[in-house]
Amino acid sequence: MGRPEPYVLFSQTFNHPHLDEYVDEVVFGEPIVITACEFLEQNASSASQALTLLGATSPPSFALEVFVKCEGETRFRRLCHPFLYSHSSSNVLEVEAVVTNHLVVRGSYRSLSLVIYGNTAEDLGQFNIEFDDNSLRNLVSSAEGKLEDLPLALHSTNLTIEESVFSLNALSIPVVASDISIEVKQFLQLLLKILELSKLGDAVDKTVSIVVSAASSYVTCDLCYAANSQKNLTWGKSKDCEELHGVISEARLELLELYKVLEPESGNGSADSLARCTFLDFEADLVNSKELVDMYSQYFNFSKNSSSFGHHQLSQEENVVLGLSVALFLCSSRESCFHFVNSGGMEQLAHLFCHDKQNSTAITLLLLGVIERATRYSIGCEGFFGWWPREDENVPSGISEGYSQLLKLLLQKPRHDVASLATYVLHRLRFYEVASRYECAVLSVLGGLSSVARVSSVTLNMLISAKSQIKRLLKLINSRGPIEDPSPVACASRSLILGQTEGLLSYKATSSLIASSNCSFSNWDIDLHLLELLKERGLLPLSAALLSSSILRSEVGHAMDVFVDIASSIEALIFSLLFCRSGLIFLLNHPELSATLIHALRGNGDVNKEEFLPLRYASILISKGFFCSPQEVGMVVGVHLRVVNAIDRLLTSTPHSEEFLWVLWELCGLSRSDCGHQALLALGYFPEAVSVLIEALHFVKEPEPDAKISGSTLCGVSPLNLAISHSAAEILEVIVTDSTASTLSSWIGHALEIHKALLSSSPGSNRKDAPTRLLEWIDAGVVYHKNGATGLLRCAAVLASGGDAHLTSTSILASELTDGENAVGESSSGSDINVMETLGKFISEKSFDGVTLRDSSVAQLTTAFRILAFISENSTVAAVLYDEGAIAVIYAVLVNCRFMLERSSNNYDYLVDEGTECNSTSDLLLERNREQSLVDLLVPSLVLLINLLHKLQVFPLKI
Repeated sequence: MGRPEPYVLFSQTFNHPHLDEYVDEVVFGEPIVITACEFLEQNASSASQALTLLGATSPPSFALEVFVKCEGETRFRRLCHPFLYSHSSSNVLEVEAVVTNHLVVRGSYRSLSLVIYGNTAEDLGQFNIEFDDNSLRNLVSSAEGKLEDLPLALHSTNLTIEESVFSLNALSIPVVASDISIEVKQFLQLLLKILELSKLGDAVDKTVSIVVSAASSYVTCDLCYAANSQKNLTWGKSKDCEELHGVISEARLELLELYKVLEPESGNGSADSLARCTFLDFEADLVNSKELVDMYSQYFNFSKNSSSFGHHQLSQEENVVLGLSVALFLCSSRESCFHFVNSGGMEQLAHLFCHDKQNSTAITLLLLGVIERATRYSIGCEGFFGWWPREDENVPSGISEGYSQLLKLLLQKPRHDVASLATYVLHRLRFYEVASRYECAVLSVLGGLSSVARVSSVTLNMLISAKSQIKRLLKLINSRGPIEDPSPVACASRSLILGQTEGLLSYKATSSLIASSNCSFSNWDIDLHLLELLKERGLLPLSAALLSSSILRSEVGHAMDVFVDIASSIEALIFSLLFCRSGLIFLLNHPELSATLIHALRGNGDVNKEEFLPLRYASILISKGFFCSPQEVGMVVGVHLRVVNAIDRLLTSTPHSEEFLWVLWELCGLSRSDCGHQALLALGYFPEAVSVLIEALHFVKEPEPDAKISGSTLCGVSPLNLAISHSAAEILEVIVTDSTASTLSSWIGHALEIHKALLSSSPGSNRKDAPTRLLEWIDAGVVYHKNGATGLLRCAAVLASGGDAHLTSTSILASELTDGENAVGESSSGSDINVMETLGKFISEKSFDGVTLRDSSVAQLTTAFRILAFISENSTVAAVLYDEGAIAVIYAVLVNCRFMLERSSNNYDYLVDEGTECNSTSDLLLERNREQSLVDLLVPSLVLLINLLHKLQVFPLKI
């Protein structure tokens, strides 16, 4: 007698209230042999035709671990490798037969439909006992719980704050130099040797020229940073440092060559010995930063007359330029800046501002450059304010002469480069002043609470002071971005689209308008030097101590109102850090500090994981004066930092590895909640991570025969690579479907590359899987690349009139790429014009009542109208779109949305009717999702309409 065929031993759906990590178990009444497990997708049927269970597994992808306990064993063991469930892979898990009566599944899910196949031990003992469904139910019991003898999870989702917030490896921001480099020391020491030579003659002018040229490179770099700060500029700062290092090396070579010529003429050395001179000769005699400052002290005494400072062969103006150039190099590190300030250098700079009214523009820029370098550190700020040295944390009273002169300089309406650098420095100085006053107020509050254990009148006054300072600090930290030239010529150049040979509405001409749109939450990084000053003034630990105060939390009346206002401002400031790359990396560069802050926000109470708000919603609530509980803010911060940690691990993980996949799974899991979904949008701040995700889309073409993960190989592709590709598509879908301009700008440049990767890879078994959905969303972006906004508008007209926009080679939005150069949207201009004319005719005759759009058409239209809405904020673009017939296309979309929403309302009434059979939850959710997609389409359509109508209001004569 042969071995009996396996049959269904157990089938059930485990349901839970919300998405989390769960452990569910199945206990059999007698030993059984498990041969396979099946996990049923939403609304899917089992491979066994006799089984009536309908799948309800949610979410569509997650990681699972399966364990069994065998007879005689005290602990569970893994039945197989971790199973990576998704629609794109086989959901039947075939395992090596094992005898057990206890099976456990563990994973992050909301519901799980599980079918277990196998035989009873008696079957295999050739008793051949048949069981019907009722007898099986009597053998089986199921439960959920947390079994203490399970092996530790390979990648648990229930992590402590300390486990989920840790230091970064790949992501970083430039580190502040503790001291000037050896090259700069050698350069300055060599310069001093030359200036001390007895016979300089005309060579002194060449020496000054070399030094000033090197210093000008530093100032130019600072001007670019201050006036033309771009999004994610911190990503490229290391390149700037390398360029400046090259400038110093070149200047040092020039000085050495000059020194070799001048030294013999002064009688201080032979030509033969100097010919062998190298920079290493100076290394043994290098002086420290303090000695350098002391040696150059005579060049900084700007308050004395020309005969008392500088070099005797130089004019007063040349000495000023030389002294400022040397000061610029000395203020380029923390230690040397300290010695410069401690020797009275900042007072000399302030004197130069106050008394030399006839400074040239070049000297003014150089002076501002020195102040900018020095004020990157707290010692420089305090020296410029005249606070140094401070005896305690109290901020000295009085007026800063240097600060006043900076304000007067701006009131004189100088050149834009001077004004932008002065504004940049003023903003930093004001920021430091407010941060210092906040520090003083909070320390006074905490000191008062520790001594009296209650809020006294003095403590309340300091609490009110802390409230006003944190509000000012919040405004200052949110006042970031480029300092634009207000001149009429500059304003005109920003609004006009000039020098574009491909047309006014081409992708090249208009793509930059997306990033500058008003429909974004944040486009600009926070200045790294401001963040460093925040750290030095202890803003985050002091705020955490204030929020953790049990005395303040238990107060009532006015004290409680002030405390709540402070808490809201602290929350808003933390949100500002979460909205940019530099802020996120700053928080994770100090993981202990961030963990302390999260603990202070969360407190001791439990937070319902389904109820806390996403970042954007919470940020808007606070900005409008509503209160957001610190517990929710703490959860939001924790989720965002966890996402950035995952991004960091993604950049360091080996492609085609299980670790790489686990990171993707973690990001997918985080995206299941509203808060995690928005946290995933932080990927837009890290273009290097977006590139890694796009590259992962190609993995489905690259078989990996050694992949150690369960599942069968599909079309020569390993399950590991298939899961990686689909997970990357799911993450990119989160980014592509976001409605803000800042997120759109992060992926629109990659649209062609994503499109090519998706089409060249094999689609999954489910045609509505993540790669297919992603393809629909980016299709309009590809049209925009190839045909510009005009082609995008005409394709939208085809879709709005009910045209078939499915991904075929004959459609207007054809998505066929046979090579890297081919593109979508290749259609004859004549057919486009006919479509626009026909649509306009229907509308003018009022014969267009609306059509039902395909789901794919709604997605394509949504992306198209988002692009058009963002670029239409430019008046030139708006005028051309109006002339091209954009109003008619918008009208058609609005009519279609009204028509479909009316039908959707009728469908909903039918679905909830108790007399109908089609009233499943999945049908209701599907109808709800369709309605939401129509609302998502309506929003950019109305924004585009408003922009065009505003254009008509400004220029009514063109109607």
